[in-house]
Amino acid sequence: CCGACPLLQGVQIIASYTVVVGTFSLLSLLMRGPADKPIQSETVQAVEFLKDVFLTLAFFAGLKGLIGVMFRDPRRLRVLFFYHVGELFVKGIAFIFREAEACVELKKLQRLHSSAKKMDCQSARFFFLLEFSIHAVLFSYFAYVIWSLVTRLESGELGLRRTGLDLEQELADRAVLADPWLFMGTGDAALLQNRPALSTPLTGANSRQQGGAPRPFSGAPRNLNERGGEPAPNEPFQGTPHRLE
Repeated sequence: CCGACPLLQGVQIIASYTVVVGTFSLLSLLMRGPADKPIQSETVQAVEFLKDVFLTLAFFAGLKGLIGVMFRDPRRLRVLFFYHVGELFVKGIAFIFREAEACVELKKLQRLHSSAKKMDCQSARFFFLLEFSIHAVLFSYFAYVIWSLVTRLESGELGLRRTGLDLEQELADRAVLADPWLFMGTGDAALLQNRPALSTPLTGANSRQQGGAPRPFSGAPRNLNERGGEPAPNEPFQGTPHRLE
C-alpha cells in the first residue's frame, strides 16, 4: 500500500520528511521577524502563527516515527500518525480563515503590488481550495500508510511485532549475538539440543560424559616428575650420516 517501496521503508521516508518539516518550521519561527506591510488580517495572522507553532512538533513526531520503524514499536508510530491527523485538522482551520479573507487579502496584495497579476476574488478562492485539496489528499495518504503499519505490527503480521524496549528483549537480542547457534533455523532442532554449552571446555567428545571436566593427559611425559624421576632413554639416530672433511 506504499507504491513501489515496502511499507517499512515508506513510513521511514514519511518520518524523515516530517523531521525536515519540523526543523524548517522551528528555524523559521525563531528567525522570522514581523512583516513590514502584512496583507493578511490580524485574525489570519494569529491562525497562521498557531499553525507554525504546531508544525514545530513535526520534528519530535518524526523522530518518534524513525525510532518506531527502527524498533518496530507501534506506540511510537502512533505518535507520528496522530501528528499527521492533527496537522490536517490545523491546516483545515487555517484554510477556512484564509478562504473567508481571500477577497480582502487579494485587494491588499493588488494595492501593494500594482504590477501583480490581475485576479478576481473567485479565482483566489479556487487557488486556495486547490492548494488545500492537494495537501489534504497527500497527507491523508501518509496517515493511511502509517496506520497500516501500526495495525500490522499490532496484529503480528510478517513477524514484525516487537513488545517494546524492555530489558528482557534487549538481553534476548544480545544473547543471539553472543551465541551463534541461535541464528540457526527450526529445522536443526536436534542439532541445537545436542550442541555443547558455551561454558563447556572443548576437550573432546567424552567431555559431556565427564561432567565438563577435562580429560587427563595421555601423551608422552613432559618433565622428570611425570617420568617418576627416571632419565629419558637415549634414542638411536635416525637421520642421514655425513662425513666431516
